[in-house]
Amino acid sequence: MNKTLMHAIPESRLENTDAQRFGDALIAHAKIQSQDVERILALQSSENILFGEAAKRLGLIKESDIKKVLSEQYAYAYSHDPSNINKALIAAHTPFGEEVERLRSLRGQLLMRWFDLGYKTLAITSTHADDAAYLVTANLAIVFSQLNKKTLLIDANLRAPMHQELFDVESRVGLSNILANRQGSYQLSKHPALPNLSILSAGTQVPNPQELLSNGSFSELVDELSGLYDVILIESVPLNLGADYLPVVAKAKGAIVVTRQDFTTARDLHLLQEQLKMTGAQILGSVIQEL
Repeated sequence: MNKTLMHAIPESRLENTDAQRFGDALIAHAKIQSQDVERILALQSSENILFGEAAKRLGLIKESDIKKVLSEQYAYAYSHDPSNINKALIAAHTPFGEEVERLRSLRGQLLMRWFDLGYKTLAITSTHADDAAYLVTANLAIVFSQLNKKTLLIDANLRAPMHQELFDVESRVGLSNILANRQGSYQLSKHPALPNLSILSAGTQVPNPQELLSNGSFSELVDELSGLYDVILIESVPLNLGADYLPVVAKAKGAIVVTRQDFTTARDLHLLQEQLKMTGAQILGSVIQEL
């Protein structure tokens, strides 16, 4: 390792500990050199701005460099290079955007009303496939993982799965294969840019998804995985494709319903809510998508 790049900035050269830590981190990431510090400090002093902002104005670093250092200092995990992540995963591409802030608000409500109470599993369902519940599920899983929560996304929509494409993960061995006992052992998929998130894809398409999800193997699998993860989000099939959501929601014990503005009908939503009541699960609320 190049010792020069790891050289700490002398404390006397920086006016406060925060600036020292920030400068040291930039040097460690080879974004600035020790000799750049004096120029940064001079501009910082004359303009009364933050150390990172001064370095950016001098053209030494980019905004992404600032966010990367801050995320490390404040233990906030997000992808610094989302170029190989699907654009639909906005929580990875624009983690500080307005839409993602709304996802964080949802995350906060779910933590207080569900996960902080000791529950680990939550089902996500909808009335229709075109409600695109998979987008909410995927991005919500990412924001939970950014909280340094060990997060698992299970694609239990065995009829029209989407997450293997979104995350570009292996789909030949997934949930359906495990439940059908075709795969004695299994390995969960991970995206290299999302270290705290694991994905269990739907697997091979099968003719009997409701039967597979209703047998004891699904319940046992979720129990097993609950011992390994802090948060497990399970996407189920929508109402218009089948009743597979019933055993999924029943096992999760809690659910949110994804709707789509100017698309989801009150009739379908009422029907889904009545069906969900039969599971005995707690319906925590609904999410409206503006697609």
